[in-house]
Amino acid sequence: MAKALSQDELKALVQTEMRQSLGYSSSRLSQARQKAEYYYLGLAVGDLSPPEVDGRSSVVSTDVRDTIESMLPQLMLTFCGGDSIVEFEPQNPDDEARAKAATEYVNYLFFKKNNGHKIAYVWMKDALLQKNGIVKVWWDTRFEEAKEEYKGLNQIELAQILDDPEIEVIAQRAYPDEDDTKQRQQAVEQINQQMQQAMQAPQGPQANPQQPGQPLGQPNMPPASPQANPAVQQLQAQLQQIQSQPPELLYDITCKRVKTGGKIQIDNVPPEEFLIARNAKDIQTAKFVGHRVQRTVSELKSMGYKNVDNISGEDQGQALNLERIQRLSWNDENAYLSDEVTNADDSQRKIWITEAYVRCDFDGDGISELRKVTVAGNELLDNEEVDFIPFVDITPVPLPHTFFGLSIADLAMESQKTKTSILRSQLDNLYLNVNGRYYAVEGQVNLDDLLTSRPGGVVRIKQPGAVGRLDQAQGNTGEAMGLLDYIQQDLENKTGWTRYSQGNDSDGLNQTAQGMNIITNKADMRLDLISRNFAEGFTELFKLVLKLICQHQDKKAQVRLSNGWVDIDPREWRNQFDVSINVGIGLGNKDQKVNHLMALLAQQEKVFPLGIANPQGIYQSSSELARLLGFKNGDKFFSDPAKNPQAPPSPPPPDPAQMQMQAEQQKTQMQMQASKEKHMMDMQMRERELQQEAMLRERELQLEAQKQQAQSQNDMQERQHKAQLDAQLAQQRMEFERWKAQLEAETRMMVARIAAEAKMQPQAQLDACVNGLAVGMADGLTGANDEHI
Repeated sequence: MAKALSQDELKALVQTEMRQSLGYSSSRLSQARQKAEYYYLGLAVGDLSPPEVDGRSSVVSTDVRDTIESMLPQLMLTFCGGDSIVEFEPQNPDDEARAKAATEYVNYLFFKKNNGHKIAYVWMKDALLQKNGIVKVWWDTRFEEAKEEYKGLNQIELAQILDDPEIEVIAQRAYPDEDDTKQRQQAVEQINQQMQQAMQAPQGPQANPQQPGQPLGQPNMPPASPQANPAVQQLQAQLQQIQSQPPELLYDITCKRVKTGGKIQIDNVPPEEFLIARNAKDIQTAKFVGHRVQRTVSELKSMGYKNVDNISGEDQGQALNLERIQRLSWNDENAYLSDEVTNADDSQRKIWITEAYVRCDFDGDGISELRKVTVAGNELLDNEEVDFIPFVDITPVPLPHTFFGLSIADLAMESQKTKTSILRSQLDNLYLNVNGRYYAVEGQVNLDDLLTSRPGGVVRIKQPGAVGRLDQAQGNTGEAMGLLDYIQQDLENKTGWTRYSQGNDSDGLNQTAQGMNIITNKADMRLDLISRNFAEGFTELFKLVLKLICQHQDKKAQVRLSNGWVDIDPREWRNQFDVSINVGIGLGNKDQKVNHLMALLAQQEKVFPLGIANPQGIYQSSSELARLLGFKNGDKFFSDPAKNPQAPPSPPPPDPAQMQMQAEQQKTQMQMQASKEKHMMDMQMRERELQQEAMLRERELQLEAQKQQAQSQNDMQERQHKAQLDAQLAQQRMEFERWKAQLEAETRMMVARIAAEAKMQPQAQLDACVNGLAVGMADGLTGANDEHI
């Protein structure tokens, strides 16, 4: 059995997790976000510091700021361009009305009750600049006191105010109504005049002469006594009634309105105030998530915390956080100072608290649960079990298997650093060209004259050549501008945000509209991917908003939506309202959407007589077109048929005979179209056959030419070979004739020698030798001739 944790052990666990979390101290993450901050502001500090040499340029390129500020308008248009940032879709047919009510009510809470436009802007800007943007959404139960004064209230108005349960009267003053007093006085005077006239009226015939204007024959009547005149008695009764009524009073009251019951609260979280476990991949599955925030004593008491008077108000680690100081020092040079010294009102004393969401086995059942633990100094203010972590994040470039991704600033900072260096070099070179340096021979120049630069000024020298300008290196402006253009292209490749997306590239004016549309669409693909990543965060945010209002709103709310004043009761949505969420409703190219809607309206107008389209669908298309054209309320231009009883009913179904005639016409048109298409196909086939025949003829001609060329080459080779053989035969014949002549000469010489020797030998021996020699010569000649042949 696991052991339950005590309060001190839980507090120690939270403090340990807090110190080991990402974002607690000036880590690499904090330094990277601090660097992105001064890159965005264009401050010449850190990596962008100029050389510590007087007169050198300190200009800073602002690529990070320009890229982020150029992306934000399109992102804001994507998510906040219309009246609805979120749309709930029903999963069941019975959920249609509830889904519509939930959609309008959640958008109302986001935009009207929480300044959703600013929240979305800061959220996305944090993500583009500081890796991840964080928002917090919770049900705020703190009570708010506000002093209200009302003057000149009558009794009915006073009763209505006192019926409000949030009102508590703390001062009241009553006084007579001056208008009522004047009216009473006028009524009394009028009644008195009427009484006098009634008392002077005659009662019977008299002998008085005829009065002017009196009808002839009408006798004069004497005045009646008050007691005998009923008109006088009636007037006296009215006078007594007026005098008996108490005077009307008016009231001036001073009251205190105390708002209770809670409300949805959405707020941006500064990056340095958010803590998360080092091994976390997302918020909802993280072991530890914390929010280290500064609250006043008054805020903590209004939130229901009791033991806050003795808490130390300063957390030195967070108060001196360099990332926080970097962000605040843009407008406050004393951002590092504490507020406790200058604040004499104890209710406004600020205290650093850590609202931690930690997974631990607090009750000792062996299963860890998610608990919300609020710690301030050494005090444990809150400890309760919760079912979700009220933080949502977005990042433009997620990194796999890690919580923090890359920001657009991370992609653009290297280009900004390089461009800053190039700009400074060019400006330094320009300064040296305009204000060059001079040399002066000591003692030969009046230095006061030389240092005083004015038009027409005289510099006194003792000899020519005592003063001259030093040669300065001339910078190559063309190469520098080319390098700057290369760095700009590199920046566009890294961030995905090109000059075409910004709409300020003059070179693009010479391109065609279709070409520019293709370029801008491709350039916006990365921004669309960023929007898709952001949409996941918006989806999670509105899921939590819907969950909170279903859990905590315990009474109806009367709000003014598109259908007028509507009673919204989220309790009806509990456990029976399953929805899917679509955000980024403005995603896409607005011009393309307008063109698509125009085509859709044209098609609806075309099929309206057939009964396929109805007035409600045409109204929806027209309203959406008005929204895309920049008008928030399409009802100014189009009337909803569902709301307007005077709207014409849907057209009746057409006459069958008319439908048959239209069908026959369509059939005839289709046949004509088919015949036309067949004729065109036949012509195309004939053209293709002619092309094939032409190609075949051309191929045959090529083959015949190649054949003739080959035959010519073969004949030439045969003639060359025969000529070579004839030349060889002639050469061999010449060699044989030469050998034959040589042999004959040798034979004659040998015969002569033998003849000389024969004189000394017998005749028989001589004849034998001669005969042998003759036979040998004949055989030799015959063999040589055969060999040659």
